[in-house]
Amino acid sequence: MKNNMILKTLIICAFIATSCNKDDDNKDDQGCIKDENFFEAEFDGMIIEPRWITGGGVSAYTLYVYRNNEDENDWEVTFTSNNRISLHFSLINVDGTGNYPIDAAASNELPPTPFTFSKTYIYIEKIIDDSTIYYFSEEGTGDIEITDYNIEDGILIGTFNCELYNSLDPSIIMPISGEFNINLSTLNIDKRPCWL
Repeated sequence: MKNNMILKTLIICAFIATSCNKDDDNKDDQGCIKDENFFEAEFDGMIIEPRWITGGGVSAYTLYVYRNNEDENDWEVTFTSNNRISLHFSLINVDGTGNYPIDAAASNELPPTPFTFSKTYIYIEKIIDDSTIYYFSEEGTGDIEITDYNIEDGILIGTFNCELYNSLDPSIIMPISGEFNINLSTLNIDKRPCWL
């Protein structure tokens, strides 16, 4: 009897293991393509991208995109990632495809909320233990290349790269690079992207 129970348990475990082989890990095979409404960056040896949050009865994709009500050619993008990092990205005066130099950013210039629309910059908030370290873009170290732009449909596609300096020790320089594809007509932060 005991051997039968052990055998049944092993069969159940084998069945569970094979049925839960998480095809999520092979999302490309399932037709999941990260083709729009993503923003990803390589920073400090990690890939950071918006995450899917769930809690307290609320779920959301943390890719937040804002446009200036007074000039729709000004964009701000923010997101939080799974590794306790938030990215803030501002791009102003977009008039089509091309390269846009990244300006210097500093804590005394940036309010704690988005919607400054003051300059083109990138900064990162990284939480380590209970402290927050900021990394700000350095002027003249990179640019944002817009490869597709449609002001009417809210399409912004491109890549970026620059160097960020540590707010506590400006001699610490960290490179950042990445790509983004935003389409405001299809962006739905209430729907979980298939790649997450």
